Amino acid sequence: MNAPTAAWALPRLEQQFEFLNEGADIANRNFERLLSTQFDGCRDWMRAINTSQEPARQLEQHLDQSLHLSCALFVAQVSALTDAMQLVERNWAEQQRALLVSLGTQPEAVNAPLKKAVCVSSCAFDSMSKATRQVANFASNRFAAAAVSAFQQARDKMAESS
Repeated sequence: MNAPTAAWALPRLEQQFEFLNEGADIANRNFERLLSTQFDGCRDWMRAINTSQEPARQLEQHLDQSLHLSCALFVAQVSALTDAMQLVERNWAEQQRALLVSLGTQPEAVNAPLKKAVCVSSCAFDSMSKATRQVANFASNRFAAAAVSAFQQARDKMAESS
């Protein structure tokens, strides 16, 4: 049996460091976004406690701010996942390209079935990535609007009944 003529291509050390640095930047950026959102929520709570409004108005305003905070935290988390997913997709595409290049140096008996397998896996990965991005986009865009709308409807119903 003949062994393949070339070893499988591994990512260069520089590529691995670039991937790790990008991942660290994404994590840092999203961590700062989450902290900022949490800080805004804490500030709103403190403001609600220290104001001298009538209790019913204070509670209504505080509930409204809390709802917006919850939506902002949800959107920040979805954004973090989307950023991480894009980084993984880019890394995956680079690895597939390197694998296809290294397959070009292999004998045809090894080359042909593996190229087909890589192409099929690439199509499946692309389809699942697209579906995941669409779900995340839909969730982040629609969730905030639905929650605010539900709160507004509840507020209107409470105003009608009083």
